[in-house]
Amino acid sequence: LFFNTWLRPGREWDINSALNGTLAGLVAITASCPVVESWAALIIGLLGGILYILASDFTLNRLGIDDPLDATPVHMFTGFFGLIATGFFARTEFVQDISSDLAEFGNPADYSGVFYQGNGNLLLANFVEAIVIIVWVSVFIGPYFFFLRKMGWFRISIAAEHLGIDESSHGGTAYPEVYADDQVAKDFKTEAGQSGPQPKATPTATYANAGIGSDAPAAGHDNDLQTGHEVSRV
Repeated sequence: LFFNTWLRPGREWDINSALNGTLAGLVAITASCPVVESWAALIIGLLGGILYILASDFTLNRLGIDDPLDATPVHMFTGFFGLIATGFFARTEFVQDISSDLAEFGNPADYSGVFYQGNGNLLLANFVEAIVIIVWVSVFIGPYFFFLRKMGWFRISIAAEHLGIDESSHGGTAYPEVYADDQVAKDFKTEAGQSGPQPKATPTATYANAGIGSDAPAAGHDNDLQTGHEVSRV
């Protein structure tokens, strides 16, 4: 929270960033929680929260990935960081407690963190594990997302984005007390009917049907109107 405020001066505190930063800290410490000391866990969690802020900005502004929940920065980036951090902070005695075979037959330098006289083998092993995870997910999940995209099931229309998936896909808003008097939603229902937005409608048409002007999208979404790009359902 403090890092985000320092990084973006003039902004009010963002509760979503604060909560995601907390979650990122928990994700970062998951890999090493049984083999690191309390002070190390604090450092890893703190760095994980800071990494989340940087990764969120990188994912959206550099990679151009639509991730409204920040799942990629929270789980992927900080998760991989947690693996690498284990290779630095793993305490020899704690690793031995997990596996008696290591204490009896193994070389302590092989499974100790770099900060505990480790020789880097544990760090290398965790780095290889991160690569294996990336390959496994790409091979098994990549075709699934490719199929969804080819079938036209991967994205929603721009009108549905502004109305909200809760309303357009599930028939009710998540925050009725906030959107009860939303004129955009009322106009959209009047024009499009209760069946919801048409998934293949053109950007210009969907904004017109929803009662939204062509200059309605928030900053950073102008390209959606020009290219027809839509928000991911995932």
